[in-house]
Amino acid sequence: MKTDNTFALTEFVSEAPYGKPVGAIHRGFEILELFAVQQVPLTVGEVSEKLGYPQSSTSVLLHGLANLGYLLHDRRARTFFPTVRVTFLGMWLQHRILNHGSVLQFMETLANKSGHVVLLAMQNGLYAQYTHIVSSRSSRVGLKPGLLRPICRAAVGKVLLSTKGDDEIKRIVRNVNAIEAAKAPPISVDELLGEIQECRRTGFAFSCDSVTAGSAVVATLIPVEIAGAAVAIGVGVHSNEFETLRPVMMELLQHTVADYFSDANHVNASDATGPTIQPPYSVLNKS
Repeated sequence: MKTDNTFALTEFVSEAPYGKPVGAIHRGFEILELFAVQQVPLTVGEVSEKLGYPQSSTSVLLHGLANLGYLLHDRRARTFFPTVRVTFLGMWLQHRILNHGSVLQFMETLANKSGHVVLLAMQNGLYAQYTHIVSSRSSRVGLKPGLLRPICRAAVGKVLLSTKGDDEIKRIVRNVNAIEAAKAPPISVDELLGEIQECRRTGFAFSCDSVTAGSAVVATLIPVEIAGAAVAIGVGVHSNEFETLRPVMMELLQHTVADYFSDANHVNASDATGPTIQPPYSVLNKS
């Protein structure tokens, strides 16, 4: 166990989804997520190397996705690239999530304005999971969609916990401490509840060197719930810039969320098939 303030949490928090041999269906989705990260045409060899798959099975999967119309195969360049069919898969959900603007456009605007990486996260058990990541051109990160972060330590996780009652948070802490007993110092319930209370008051949560050494995140909620689950947005910065950039990122998050979700509270709340939408704490607590 480490004795300083940083813990090798990524040693036991899985770096899924890439590289795990768990079947063709899982690998097919990993390939599509890889293209979302790389955003360039890739050869069989490049996909095989980046995901740690055998070239033979990688070739079968890529050609299979091409036959289904999800990838375009350039035979001359020997590369693959997603088709518009991949876009249409989630377009219906995108329209339901917002009646104004686009989550992707929101994230890209935030990344460009901040010059840093922007993280969209939801709860997955005892973890906060990155569901989408957008980096500015000046931001160079190796994060992947699907990456799990400890919900009680990561900024996006604390934001997600702020939507829960204190009794439920205490139960989560007990479970986390039991699982992490041999791998990291226990989480203080009182300290975490203090951070959660501050998050409820201001709308923001923070992490600095608490999950990954050298990394810090400023996070808040966005006014969208998907299937009743809260959604968090975070901006990642270098930890040595955290104190300087924290108030800047807080203001940027507050204004950008308010701009993009200003009409969110006008969504018909009686639509049982759509998400529940409400203003985030960062907008409600401007004072």
